[in-house]
Amino acid sequence: MSKTLLSLAMTAALLTGCKQKQEDTSVAPPAGNPAVAADAASPAPATDVPAAATAAAPVASSFDINAIPVSDKPLPAWPYVALPAGYEFDYADDLASRSKDLARVPVWTGGQLLWVEGKVFSDEIDNSDGKTYSRFEVRKNVQQAIEALGGVRLTERSFDEATYKANEKAMDDFRQEFSRMQNAYWYDADADTYVIRRADKAIWIVFQSGNDQGALMVAEGPLPAAPKH
Repeated sequence: MSKTLLSLAMTAALLTGCKQKQEDTSVAPPAGNPAVAADAASPAPATDVPAAATAAAPVASSFDINAIPVSDKPLPAWPYVALPAGYEFDYADDLASRSKDLARVPVWTGGQLLWVEGKVFSDEIDNSDGKTYSRFEVRKNVQQAIEALGGVRLTERSFDEATYKANEKAMDDFRQEFSRMQNAYWYDADADTYVIRRADKAIWIVFQSGNDQGALMVAEGPLPAAPKH
């Protein structure tokens, strides 16, 4: 009888030892911050972004001329923009030769490229004798002269590369014909675009300047059609 009890006690001891070893080999949760332990047990987040969360590509906004106030201020002689003292157009003695009664030119509104058909002037701007050219001075004075006529600046930069590529042939033709405005019609270039809205027409003005010379274009044409809503 005593041998039987001894055998049963030894068997129970062996089973208890095996159970403890199995528990010791299980993975214990990380100690410390409970949040870290929870993260360790959580599945890794998915790397694919749901389609609904993907940002939509920007869409070019249509230009609405009705957002520009009508100006009835008296206009100076063509080409309307007076240059500051000490500066002059290259063809100051023959401005008529820098004008075309009918031409087709692009203007960038900041969200849309419009092609204007009408009377167009373009010429370079230089400093007079004894005057040092200042890009800041010319730009500031041109802005003040245009705003005094009721003009509104639409943008200070040219169009993006996608817009250029979509109009590359027409843009190249324009730059060849109006070579003095070439620098204003590369994509992502410094160029100010203004519009003066009159009751019966729109006057578009594009100004561009380097450090020692500038250029100006004035295009006068029909009011653009308002976008359809």
